[in-house]
Amino acid sequence: MVGATAQDAGDSLRKNPSMIDLRLVKSGLIDAGDVAISPVRWNQAQWAIACGVVGLTIGLVTQDLVIQEFVQRNRTSALDAVSKYVLEPWGSGLYTLPALGIMYGCSFAFHDKKARMTAIKGVEAFAYAAIATEIFKQVFHRQRPYQGDPPNPYLWVGPIGPLSYTSFPSGHSAVVFAVATVIASSYKKTVWVPVLCYTLASLTALSRVYDNDHWMSDVVMGSAIGLAIGQTVFRNSVRLKLLPESPTGPGLTLVYRL
Repeated sequence: MVGATAQDAGDSLRKNPSMIDLRLVKSGLIDAGDVAISPVRWNQAQWAIACGVVGLTIGLVTQDLVIQEFVQRNRTSALDAVSKYVLEPWGSGLYTLPALGIMYGCSFAFHDKKARMTAIKGVEAFAYAAIATEIFKQVFHRQRPYQGDPPNPYLWVGPIGPLSYTSFPSGHSAVVFAVATVIASSYKKTVWVPVLCYTLASLTALSRVYDNDHWMSDVVMGSAIGLAIGQTVFRNSVRLKLLPESPTGPGLTLVYRL
């Protein structure tokens, strides 16, 4: 249990509701640690899924060039516009982070703690996914499709190689799936929310192949990383409980169930 007590009197919760979020933000340290060591805690089923993802990724590497050539032959100006203005910004954060900010702001207007928690955890998941994929990128240093003439999916020069070779895994795919997982899990009882979240995440991830920025194997691994991080962050969010009073007097208590 982690305790955090406010200094003000009993009406602090009413006068300054943002205090709740200051304590929830601190819980991000717990999330970061759990994301980092989560593979150690995986059960047999989770390890089986992870091995399956790795196997699928390796298999896709052998087909990456075929997929890349097929997709590039079938590009259209209309799809180019959809990818550029509708899909890619969700992976870059241009749409995702403001959307989470709006959710956070509206949570105060509608007194919706669930939306507030979801927004905070969504931002955390975005950040952790971005950091995780950047670490992998610097380890593998895979050449992007547009960087080769001809494109070469087998060019991996990590951990020492050109810093511009950052194809594996896809960061856009990871962050959009991480955020989608948090929101979809929070609102899983509202059927259309998970459908919309995962559909948008999948299309955004595929747009990275369409835009010739990533190989299909990059996208699959990035998406899997995002899903895993989003699930970890969400599981932590349901362990948190906010109590209006602390054991020592008026204030707030943040309880984290192990």
